[in-house]
Amino acid sequence: MRELIQDERTVAQKRKIASETCTLLLLALMIAILVQQFVFNVSFSHYAAEFICFFGACCYLLIRNITSGNNLYSRKNIGIKIVLINSLVCGATICIITGIANYARYGDNATPSIWLLTSAVTFICATAAAFLGFSIIHYLNNKRQKDIDSELDEEEDKL
Repeated sequence: MRELIQDERTVAQKRKIASETCTLLLLALMIAILVQQFVFNVSFSHYAAEFICFFGACCYLLIRNITSGNNLYSRKNIGIKIVLINSLVCGATICIITGIANYARYGDNATPSIWLLTSAVTFICATAAAFLGFSIIHYLNNKRQKDIDSELDEEEDKL
């Protein structure tokens, strides 16, 4: 009988290890995608499996956390500010990565003004796309949190 009961600390530690493993695997997939795309300069078909696994797992984690009621944003008062910051960081990261890759491929064939214009357009488009995506996630997260709050309020009123 005693062997059937598991210590909560042991269960929590096992879950933490599994979570860290998942995070490390996602990081390895992302690095593999970036290396194949920008260093080895291979076509998409060569890293399509990694791409599908990475974004499929990210979407699953996101959807599962929202539907489970886990708040994606730990602080309630951050609002749209975190969406804007995440969008700017995402846009800058995409701009830097594509800028380096394009310079490595076409460095001698373009003038600095072309590079600057291309980087600016990339930054604006990437930031706008990221803002749209993060805004949708923020909206769905807030909607689910409000649903949970109203359910808890209804249960409290019944008591």
